[in-house]
Amino acid sequence: MRIIAPILSLTVLAATVALADPYGPPNAVTDMAPFCATCHASTSPAQLLDLPAEAAAAETTEGKHFGRIRTDPVYRDLSPADRERLIAAIKWVDEQASVTIQVPSQARRSSRIEVTVVTRGGAGPVVGVSLVDSAIRYQARPISASGFKVVGPALVVGPNGKPQAQWAERRLRGSDMGLNTVMITGIAGDQATQRVDETHSTWVLRTPPEPGAYSVAAAFYYGTEKGRPLGTVVRNGRAEPRGGPGGASGRIMFSDVVKINVK
Repeated sequence: MRIIAPILSLTVLAATVALADPYGPPNAVTDMAPFCATCHASTSPAQLLDLPAEAAAAETTEGKHFGRIRTDPVYRDLSPADRERLIAAIKWVDEQASVTIQVPSQARRSSRIEVTVVTRGGAGPVVGVSLVDSAIRYQARPISASGFKVVGPALVVGPNGKPQAQWAERRLRGSDMGLNTVMITGIAGDQATQRVDETHSTWVLRTPPEPGAYSVAAAFYYGTEKGRPLGTVVRNGRAEPRGGPGGASGRIMFSDVVKINVK
């Protein structure tokens, strides 16, 4: 365990940084789960039912992000009034964001089904989606953990209505392409223009070999600060959230949890 523990810590840290990056994971093209994105704030306290009340409050948008905007020195270039304007703009992004999941209510065991996830919103330029087995943030697992097999890469349709294959194409040649996670580019939510982008991602899953009622949900990862100039700064030649990659401007939102009865 003395050897394994540091390795696990580094793996979680790498995934955390990846999901917090507004441009998507720089290197981690693999299955992901929402517990990795520790820099993101939760859009609902219902995701945090397993945590003590104080810890849960610290993970919400108010406790993890808005409180930081009002007090953290990283926002020192903004006046108090500008900080409140930034918060209002971010709240607009959150209000527009949504994620839904479509699955068959029943299926035969070891058969193929399609699962489609539709996202709306996010400040961009990238959003992410993972298929998981729960809407409890720190307990949700990739869908394969409950016996489903992801068959090939997901079919992703970006906000311009065109297919995107960039995410899957970053896998090494010969690798299994059945990932529970996709990153979708070209997102540009904007309060001023009222732009709210929509994406569609469809996975083919092979159902578990054992009969039973299985839970499926979608975790939606998106950013907020870059929706307005007040929330954007240029670092190393690219636009980033003013709060930085670890600043909790990212979000985790879950779809409804749906049941598939496998017979």
